[in-house]
Amino acid sequence: MFMAAKPAPLAALIERHGTEILGYLVRLVGNHEDAQDACQDAFLRAHRAWTRLAPDANGRAWLYRIATNSARNVMRGRRRRAARTSEVDLERLPSRTAALPEHRAELRAVARAVDALPPRQRAALMLRQFQDLDYAEIAASLGGSEEGARANVYQALKKLRAALGRSR
Repeated sequence: MFMAAKPAPLAALIERHGTEILGYLVRLVGNHEDAQDACQDAFLRAHRAWTRLAPDANGRAWLYRIATNSARNVMRGRRRRAARTSEVDLERLPSRTAALPEHRAELRAVARAVDALPPRQRAALMLRQFQDLDYAEIAASLGGSEEGARANVYQALKKLRAALGRSR
């Protein structure tokens, strides 16, 4: 008789993927403090839902899905609290070029363009470009199909190119 593999303990899953999840959240929400709040919320939600995770489930994608939902809640709350456009703190972004003065204006333009993306497209783009998830993992993380994940990344890149005045 075949028995499904028992999933690794939640603590091990978080230990293995926690740093990359936090990095994803920093990119997704735009600052470290909100990302830490979203990360803490995500891991608390994961703890509550752990017993419902199927033994053969992709734990990494599952954590990304919870983290994405937590980030959406943080961003929704931020928009409710302040209807103003906030300036991105380039010194806190995880980028090697952020400290170079000649790149600041371009980075601000990119940050504003990414901020303007619909949440699902923004999350798909972050998962693909920065977290190196494949389309199946993105689909599992965001809910939906691989084709939908591919379309979200494509549309996000298309909108960024248009917003930044770049062709291709």
